[in-house]
Amino acid sequence: MHHLTSFTPFCPIMQSTSPFPFANLSSELVLLIFAHAARPTFVKTGDNEQQNPYASALSLCRVSKIVRRTVLPELLRTILLPEYNNVTAFVRTLRMQQAFALQENDLRFDYGGRVDRIWFGQICEPPPQAPVHSNFASSTTSELDVDFRLLAPVLLSAPSLALDFESLWLLYGCLESAWNSHIHMNDSECAPPPWRTNNLTLVGEFNRWRPLTSTAEGSAFLASISRLSFLSPTKAETHLLPTYDPCFDDLEHRKYPLPEWMTNVPWDSFKRLRTVSLALPRIVLTVAAKTSLGEENVDVELLTLFDPPHSAYWEPKDISAYTESGEGRIVSVGVRAKLGDSPIQFSVSFDWEEAWARGLLK
Repeated sequence: MHHLTSFTPFCPIMQSTSPFPFANLSSELVLLIFAHAARPTFVKTGDNEQQNPYASALSLCRVSKIVRRTVLPELLRTILLPEYNNVTAFVRTLRMQQAFALQENDLRFDYGGRVDRIWFGQICEPPPQAPVHSNFASSTTSELDVDFRLLAPVLLSAPSLALDFESLWLLYGCLESAWNSHIHMNDSECAPPPWRTNNLTLVGEFNRWRPLTSTAEGSAFLASISRLSFLSPTKAETHLLPTYDPCFDDLEHRKYPLPEWMTNVPWDSFKRLRTVSLALPRIVLTVAAKTSLGEENVDVELLTLFDPPHSAYWEPKDISAYTESGEGRIVSVGVRAKLGDSPIQFSVSFDWEEAWARGLLK
C-alpha cells in the first residue's frame, strides 16, 4: 500500500518551496479531502473525453484500507454501465465482494444502498447458451454471465434508475429475482417491495411494455414510480435558422402535439406518478452550429408535466397548451450532440449519458 505523508508542489522557479505538511492535518480533514478528490465529474472535454471518470477514486482506493472505505461511497454514488462488458465487470466486482464477506476480509464493502443513481446503456440481451450436461455445467459456466441474485439488490436499491429500452431485460431479471426472494421470505402482502427506485428514466426507441405490465413484480414496480422521464428519440430532426428567432420558438416550435408514442404508454400502471418529463423532438440550431459538424453543445428543451395521466385513454394536447395552462414547464439544458449532415436537414445524436450523469436532466 502507498501512504501519503507529504505533498510537494512542482515549481521550476522557486526551488526552495517547502513541502506541505499533509501529515500534520487531522485524520478527519484528510479523509474529507480524499472524499472530495474522489468525486467523478463526468465531463467530457478535449483530450480527456475517453478518461475514466472514476480514475481518481480508483487510484485513491490503493492508498490504504481506510482511504478505500472513505472514497468508495463517492465512487458508487453514480454508476455508469454503458456497455455489456461494463455490466459483467460490475457483476464480477459484486461476486468478489460476496467472497470477501464470506471470508470476513477487511476489503469487504456492501454496495447495497450505496448507489444513488445507476445508468445502463444500450445493452442487448445475449442469445441463450446451448444446454450443457450437468456434469460439466460448473466448469463451463462463464463468470461473465449476469448474476441477477447479485445485481438485483444493488440495482433496485438505487432511488434513480436510467436505462435504454434495449436494456429492459436487465430490469426484468432483477425484478424477478428480487420478487421471488421477497415472496419466499415474507408471508405478509403488506411488506414493502424489495426496491427503493422511484425515479425511472427510459432512453432510446420505445419497446414492449408487456414484460413489465404482465407480471406481478413488473406491475408493482411501475406502480411505485413517482417520476418518469423519456429521452427519446435519440436522433431528432433539426431545423436551421440563419439567426435565433424567438418568434419561431414561440409561434411554431411549441405548437405541435406531443409524440404519438405517448399514447402507447400504459399510464394506468403508474399509480403514484407525479411528474413526467420528456425531451422535445425538435430543436433549433443556427448556421454557426451547422458550419462545424462533429460534436457540439446544443440546447435541448425538456417538458415536464405536473399532472400526468392516470388513465389508459389519455389524449395528449399541444405542447403550448400545457405550458399556457400551467400543467407543464419547459426548461433548456445543454447536451453534447453529434451532428450528421444531409442535403436539407441533418440529424442529431444526443449524449444523454453525460447530461444525466451530471444531473442536468431534472
